[in-house]
Amino acid sequence: MKKISLLFAALLILVFGVFALASGEKESADQGSGTADPSNVGDYSVIIDSCRLAKDYEGKDIVIVKYNFTNVEDDDAAAFYLTFEDAVYQNGVGLNESYVAAESAKYDASAQTKAIKKGASIDVEVAYELNDNKTDIIVEVSELMSFDDKTITKTFSISK
Repeated sequence: MKKISLLFAALLILVFGVFALASGEKESADQGSGTADPSNVGDYSVIIDSCRLAKDYEGKDIVIVKYNFTNVEDDDAAAFYLTFEDAVYQNGVGLNESYVAAESAKYDASAQTKAIKKGASIDVEVAYELNDNKTDIIVEVSELMSFDDKTITKTFSISK
């Protein structure tokens, strides 16, 4: 019974936190095309580094975005996918993540799950299914669980 009460209390805290985050304005730090300056997002530093076009296992177009993730916090860091909320848009429409790239893409998603210690950095790649291969993409990164609404954005031209 005590475990259920604790679980319920944690759920309430999470729900109220989500409402508090949703009601705030988003701060945007646009890095612009071609700029690779680190930006702190919460206790971590992230660079939206680059992107490249590739194909998934079905031959559909995907874009692979490369991030550089640094732990500047005193404690051990969680992995990229547990620390950041990353999103990519084309024409204002969010792109789905792509999980199985073609072998020719040389895509390794495993860095997304690696935890890093203070002062360490790691390059992380995430693949997304494109809606088309002509429209620019906008990449956004924010801290997954935070009361700080800071969002880092970068636009890439992907025209062939």
